[in-house]
Amino acid sequence: MPTRRRLNGSYFIAAIAALASLVGCRQESRIPSRPPTSVRLATVTRVQTSDDALRYSASIIPYAQVELAFRTSGYVTGVKQVMGADGRIRDIGTGDYVENGTVLAHVRLEDMENQVAQAQAQLDQAVAQHAQADQDFGRAKVLFLTQSLTKPDYDQSEQRFNSTLASVDNAKAALRQAELSLGDSDLKAPFSGFVLNRFIELGSLVSPSSAAFKIADISSAKATFGVPDYALSRVRLGQRLSIALQDDVTPFVGRVTSISPSADPRDRVFAIEVTIANESGRLKPGMIASLGLGESLRTSDPSVPLSAIVPYPSEPGRFAVMVAQERAGKLTASLRAVQLGETHESSIAVVGVQPGEKVIAVGAQLLTDGEAIEVVP
Repeated sequence: MPTRRRLNGSYFIAAIAALASLVGCRQESRIPSRPPTSVRLATVTRVQTSDDALRYSASIIPYAQVELAFRTSGYVTGVKQVMGADGRIRDIGTGDYVENGTVLAHVRLEDMENQVAQAQAQLDQAVAQHAQADQDFGRAKVLFLTQSLTKPDYDQSEQRFNSTLASVDNAKAALRQAELSLGDSDLKAPFSGFVLNRFIELGSLVSPSSAAFKIADISSAKATFGVPDYALSRVRLGQRLSIALQDDVTPFVGRVTSISPSADPRDRVFAIEVTIANESGRLKPGMIASLGLGESLRTSDPSVPLSAIVPYPSEPGRFAVMVAQERAGKLTASLRAVQLGETHESSIAVVGVQPGEKVIAVGAQLLTDGEAIEVVP
């Protein structure tokens, strides 16, 4: 009997232990899984770097700039009208964009029309005189052949014929010039660009010696600067140069399009012009930019933020990044070993990732390979 009781007790203890283990498993299954870690991502990019160079300051000027003036004198009777920022109609002025051929202003037409009429009358008179001289010269020829006219009288008739013919040609030229002046009563933009200044008002008396408008084409811009003779060997026509504005971190790339063959006699420097595409209009005339001579632009390895670099587990001295990858509809962190390169301010060049991939820039140190992540702005 005691033995049987001990056996029953053993079975009872074993049953209780098994039941406890089942309960424990059920309790462990109720423990919630770890939520995704919140991270911030950055895109792998390539950056352009440049070697050391002599630095210079350059002035930005328009690709083309011209002062417009009327070819004839007269009173301004019209200035092009545009819609202002306040919704009101106003005369065109500084900062307005004009297309090639736009009529900017015109002078009083009556003055030009009178000049055309006067030139036409002078031509008619010259033609009439020439017609009379032609008839006289024709009769003189007949009389001279029959020896009824002396040689001096014949020469005089021929001279008058030639003189009136020249008068007709002169009157025709004067008429064409008057017609051109009539056409030039409208002052037109010779190219598309921005109005820099307007010097006339409605009713102003203008002349060919006074400018009416100043316009500039800034679809391209020029950076002008001067270099001494010892730096002239570092620049050549067609050379690509990186140009940066003082308040803009994104550089422009232009080409050298002009090198002065002689130095300025005052400061002994050679003038250089670099032409830059300016479709965005970010370059404005009068801006100051900086550039370097002797530098060569080169594209670096893919670049990631410094905060994305983490130590590679179990391998001291090696580094890695966490690449965001989608698996089964969820974002996870994938550990990838990389080789470090040059640093560029807050980023570093690496080998092992491709441009366009997403790496974890904030929160990478808290992650393990394959862990779920959640992207926050």
